[in-house]
Amino acid sequence: MAKPVLLVTRRLPPDVEARAAAEFDARLSTSDLPMPDVLAQVSGADAILTCPGDNFDAALITALPPSVKVIATFSVGFDHIDVAAASARAIAVCNTPDVLSVTTAETALLLILAAARRAGEGERLVRAGRWQGWAPTQLLGVGVVGRRLGIFGMGRIGRELARMARGIGMTIHYRDVARLSPALEDDAIFHDDDASFLGACDVLSLNAPGGGETYHWLNAERIALLRRGGGECRTRHAGGRCSAHRGVAERSSRFCGSRRVRWRAEAEPRLSRIGERCAAAAPRQRHGGDARLNGVSRT
Repeated sequence: MAKPVLLVTRRLPPDVEARAAAEFDARLSTSDLPMPDVLAQVSGADAILTCPGDNFDAALITALPPSVKVIATFSVGFDHIDVAAASARAIAVCNTPDVLSVTTAETALLLILAAARRAGEGERLVRAGRWQGWAPTQLLGVGVVGRRLGIFGMGRIGRELARMARGIGMTIHYRDVARLSPALEDDAIFHDDDASFLGACDVLSLNAPGGGETYHWLNAERIALLRRGGGECRTRHAGGRCSAHRGVAERSSRFCGSRRVRWRAEAEPRLSRIGERCAAAAPRQRHGGDARLNGVSRT
């Protein structure tokens, strides 16, 4: 019996490609970039395995051949797929929920520590050969032990971050649409308004989904409510736009960490200016578990 034909739009980790080749008649890609012309490759395919950044909009889905019955994405987020258009064609859409919560939380904690301790600045000094030895006033950072971490969006990622942050002596405050059960809350302190929440934060982590009511939630007025000397960290693995107004955050005096997700194109040039402050940035990471380390600190 012939194997189903699977079109894979990006190069994937070797073990994933090996399993795809074993279980399907797999048409693999050799590129890390989006496939330029899916329609030219998809003829006769039963399923498509795509990735974030591959825009499966209504026009593309409508033009897919009748053989395509499944569109799967190598991600948790699926906002790059027009689900309504797929449903109209009776095409199933599949994602990988709850596989990156720990990975994303680890990256958030990495960014918090790197920004607070000015690790990016120190790394640049060493790499450039400009570090001349220890000095009492050099790269004085901010300790996080005993500080209050505010988590905006206490979902799976937020709760994983809270668990890790408790391990280094931080206390947890959170803001969400509703209070969690005592078991999930685990002694974290709930706030039902922005003012009390932000006023309690030494460090703020934005983990809520983007878009809608959270779009540019962290504006100048809310940044002003943070405790003096506090900082903020933005991490998400779902789709939509970041919850922070990037330009406002850059102009604030707070340290910040940013796991790059999907900034508006016109905001991209501002990334270079983050390097002038005690900030940390990292690219989106797609691998969890024991996958190879593939994140490079961008500061």
